[in-house]
Amino acid sequence: MREFARLRPVWMISFVFAALLAVQALGFFLLGTERASMGLSESILVVDNLLALVCAWAAFRRAQGLTALFWFLFCVVAFVLLVPTAIQAYDTIFHATILSDSNRALLYCLYGAPILMMLFLPEAHQTGRVKSEVMLDLFQVAIVVSLIYSTFFFLPVRGMLPAAATLRSINVSDLQSLLLLVAGFVRLQFARIPATRNLLLRLTLFLMVCAIATFSGDWIDVHYHSSTAWFDLGWAVPVIAETLLALTWTPAPEPQFQPERANFLSFLGTNLVLVAMLSGLALLTDRWRQAYGGVLTNVAIAASLLALTLRLALTQFHQYQEISHRRAAQSQLAVSHEKIAGLLDYARRQTAEITQINELGTLLQACASREEAFSVIPERLERLLPGASGTLSILNVARTRAEVVAEWGVRDHSSTQSEPGDELASRKEHSPEPGSISIPLIARDEAIGVLFFQDKDRFSAAPLLSHSNERARVRQLASALAEHIALTISNLDLRAALQTQAIRDPLTGLYNRRYMQEALERELHRARRRERPLSVMMLDIDHFKRYNDTFGHAAGDDALRLVAETLMSSIRAEDLACRYGGEEFVVILPECALPQAALRAEEVRTRLRELYVERPGELPEVVTVSIGVAGFQETTGKIDLLLKFADEALYRAKHEGRDRVIVACPELSDPHRSPRSQPKGDQDGVTAESSVRS
Repeated sequence: MREFARLRPVWMISFVFAALLAVQALGFFLLGTERASMGLSESILVVDNLLALVCAWAAFRRAQGLTALFWFLFCVVAFVLLVPTAIQAYDTIFHATILSDSNRALLYCLYGAPILMMLFLPEAHQTGRVKSEVMLDLFQVAIVVSLIYSTFFFLPVRGMLPAAATLRSINVSDLQSLLLLVAGFVRLQFARIPATRNLLLRLTLFLMVCAIATFSGDWIDVHYHSSTAWFDLGWAVPVIAETLLALTWTPAPEPQFQPERANFLSFLGTNLVLVAMLSGLALLTDRWRQAYGGVLTNVAIAASLLALTLRLALTQFHQYQEISHRRAAQSQLAVSHEKIAGLLDYARRQTAEITQINELGTLLQACASREEAFSVIPERLERLLPGASGTLSILNVARTRAEVVAEWGVRDHSSTQSEPGDELASRKEHSPEPGSISIPLIARDEAIGVLFFQDKDRFSAAPLLSHSNERARVRQLASALAEHIALTISNLDLRAALQTQAIRDPLTGLYNRRYMQEALERELHRARRRERPLSVMMLDIDHFKRYNDTFGHAAGDDALRLVAETLMSSIRAEDLACRYGGEEFVVILPECALPQAALRAEEVRTRLRELYVERPGELPEVVTVSIGVAGFQETTGKIDLLLKFADEALYRAKHEGRDRVIVACPELSDPHRSPRSQPKGDQDGVTAESSVRS
């Protein structure tokens, strides 16, 4: 339906032309070839030319740029063909003679002038050529065409008889039609884009129809003059073709502008055409001087030279503008390349920094303690920010001071510690001095320290980024580092807390029973492998159940802590003091022989009695312990029986009166006898003394 709607005007115009042709033919049939039928036929030809002019003007209104100029010249062609047709119709109807037949024939030939201008139009994609240059080119073509028409068409017929003038006009008309058709075919071969080829193909078809009609009409006029009136039907065919070609044309989308490629042959051809035009102009001026005198000839030459001068000046001006624009574009392109290179360098730096931050995060996750993490941070930060200095400060346990735990670079050591005043002061990013950045370390919504950077040179020398942008970039980098470091420290603290809870007794701070068993097995294997001594002390608080029931659980807890404190102050750094369960304790003494272990046990027992005297009022009653001591290889060579011998020695100390040290001896102990498997009376006494307190 849409295609039918688009073609409907074509069918309507075609129907109108068919009706007009029918009226022409009917007039000749009914009225013959008299003046009335000729007047009707020529009036219909005028109507045909008016329709063609209207359709060409409609195409001109739809076109843009050089295409609009093409259709404007096509309108000029239609108007040139309309004028002699209208004059002939007027002469026929009113029986007047405005123009002779030869002059009217020459007037018809003037349609070739705008067609030559159409053939000289540049390609439709050459939008770089401005309208003024095109108009000057057409002006020069118009001058040359005017000289040609005046020299070869109008001047020769001035002194001829009417019959000879008419015959010459016919020959000139035929020759022009042939030359225009050949020029159209030649120009069509050089069209490079579809839009231009479409226009030139329509123009060539129109020239072909005109040539056929001209040759046919002139041949009939010369050989069968009586049938010339009927050929008015044939003169309508070029007008119909002109109308349909304009009516069926649709604007093509404007092609994307592409700069013309330099071609030596193209420049050579343009200059040769210019030389040919100037040479022809020089040859034609002699004939003009003979016909019109020197004044008019000089005016024509001056006008042509003026147009040529303006054309060259415009060409040079536009070339200079193009060169200036290209230089400006090259300068802008160089600046853009420099900016892009700077941005690429900035992106590479960011990528390298992100990679190093990720590597630092991986290393920090592999650290097992704070000290290990604090030793890794300075080296990595020096590599990440070369030339910068800084410190890592962590809040102490009391959260009153930020103590420096790591530093790198060269800076003033007088400020190794800072006093934030309160915890909230460490939560704000601040710059204590120019060229420095301070980032708080916050983990789990708790401030744990401060990360400090200082690099005045970095902030003052930023080639592509402004000072504020460089500072923002370093601040963002420092924030990412602070986040990794804070999370690592928090995870290490949490890991240490969990490890402490897993191996330490929460009340006394000593190792728990599970850790004691693992440590005892490890130390026993080491002692056997190295053939070194190892001893074990097992302690039990005397009458602890009664003490606990009499003075309360709080006093019992104080007694347990006192025993733990005494053990920690009496043993070596490599010894392990553990809470075995309830009021029982175990001390592992690596590389300590049994006699030295017995002396150490006696010191512990004596020290507990002395503390009651040294700390009056702290304990409601003196705390005493019974201790059993066993030695590896000296008491038993079996790993799984050493603790049993120490337990049996403790059991003997309880039965012999408590508050004493008993050394286990193999010959006095039965390793298969458990202290918990005694006669009923003894077992009750021991149970009362060794109650398990969770």
